[in-house]
Amino acid sequence: MKSIGLVIGRGLLVAGLLISAGSALEAGSDDGFAAFWTQFNAAVGKSDQQAVSQMVKYPILYQDLRQAADFPVIWKGAFKPAQRKCLAKQKPVMDTHEGKVSYSAFCGELIYSFAKDDAGWKMTDFAVND
Repeated sequence: MKSIGLVIGRGLLVAGLLISAGSALEAGSDDGFAAFWTQFNAAVGKSDQQAVSQMVKYPILYQDLRQAADFPVIWKGAFKPAQRKCLAKQKPVMDTHEGKVSYSAFCGELIYSFAKDDAGWKMTDFAVND
């Protein structure tokens, strides 16, 4: 009886490891986005506007071309409590276009887009989710 329990236990362990590895590959964790997303989500969740602002690539188009000094306008419109709650639950979707990887998170009417440049991952765009 002990050997059956041991085999089942090992099988469950292997299955769990395979599922974890598959999730990590799907999320593209080796590109650094998973760590960025964790930091971004934590800053949004704490309403840390300064930290979120530092994770934005400027200039950014939000109703108009915006600079870092305009971040309070962006925060009031794109990071309302409902959007912050939504972002906390999102699993961004990876996309590859012309060899470049980007991610998007969808919340209500907004799509939050993220891309990597020499400085690392940044939020690069907002778009209306049509």
